[in-house]
Amino acid sequence: MASISFRYILLLILLAPLSVHLADRVRVLSLAYYNAPGRMPQHANFSSYDVKFRHEIRSCEDVLLLESRRVALLACDAGRETWNTVMGFFPAGLGVDANAELYAYHYDEPDANALKRIDIVGLDSELRTIGFDFDEASGTLLVTNHPHQGGPSIEQFRLDLDTLTATHVRTISHPLINIPNSIAMRGPTQFFVTNNHRFTPARNRLLWFLETYLAPPLATVVHVSVLPSGELDVAVVAHQAYPNGAALFSNKSTVAVSSTNQRLVYIYALEEETGSSASVHPKLRLQNTIRDLPFLPDNLAVTEDDALLMAGHPHLPSLEPFCQSRYICNRPEILAQRGDEAAKMCQETRAASWASEWTADGGLRHIYAGWDYGTSASVVRRREHGVGIVAGLYEKGILVWRD
Repeated sequence: MASISFRYILLLILLAPLSVHLADRVRVLSLAYYNAPGRMPQHANFSSYDVKFRHEIRSCEDVLLLESRRVALLACDAGRETWNTVMGFFPAGLGVDANAELYAYHYDEPDANALKRIDIVGLDSELRTIGFDFDEASGTLLVTNHPHQGGPSIEQFRLDLDTLTATHVRTISHPLINIPNSIAMRGPTQFFVTNNHRFTPARNRLLWFLETYLAPPLATVVHVSVLPSGELDVAVVAHQAYPNGAALFSNKSTVAVSSTNQRLVYIYALEEETGSSASVHPKLRLQNTIRDLPFLPDNLAVTEDDALLMAGHPHLPSLEPFCQSRYICNRPEILAQRGDEAAKMCQETRAASWASEWTADGGLRHIYAGWDYGTSASVVRRREHGVGIVAGLYEKGILVWRD
């Protein structure tokens, strides 16, 4: 009898972590029910909004706000419709699209003059963007790149905001920067990079699928230090499940990293070592966790008053067919070949967006949630200027709100 009781207790001890993990997976997947069309809450906590530049730009995953110049920088890649290394969409037989582009949106100017393309000079390779960051003091712009050939990298540019010219400086690559997604710069020579997965869908789709849906902490956050010689000193500073967006708070000693497939955001304190043998890489100590977000968080940003902005995807069953259909719906030559059924599909397929802000004192506040503008991947805001922007992973244009 005692032996049976011991085995029973041992079984419970072994099963307890599994049951907790399964409960967590159910909590994440429950968004498919609670945020289904007709059931998802709607939010629009601003005075007015408009979707701008639908015919000029699309698939602008990341956006940065330069408050001093009243400018938003955008990284837009229509080629994501045929080459998405994060979500694993690779429609066959379509070739390689034109390079991704960078834009400056002057949000206080009339729309006719507000959007300007940034000239990219000296880059001789393919450019497929995901995330980027900019150190305004030095003019250093870092852009993640996932080309068809050669493996992922980070492209370094010198960005002149007066002439809107980005001059390529060099390509940064390292074995620890294996699937770069988001960049958070501490200055021109130090930055964090999230690697969103351990496995890629292009190399091993089964392991990538299991990693995405089972959420083991196999992916990494790395810290990069550029030495005076120009060499890289790179170290893993955290392991996470699906680390996606990253953003530094104004003190530069706290960093937030979203975990997309865990429906939460981690906030880490950066602890610097001292002494002659100190590492150039800070240690990350978990300080706070923002749990039970009503969406799967993508990119992060921090406002001038240290509110954490986050945008993401509230309904995965709608997101995937929307993303997979854009190479048909956004390309007239392909849509014309698919007939009336495809045209109807393009009219009916929608995706949702959700953007929120969080503060330690006030908690979570929702800014926008709805189906009018889909696939939200980034949100930025300047409260003093009464303006905010949501950028969609696969949407046409950008959503601009006013207060």
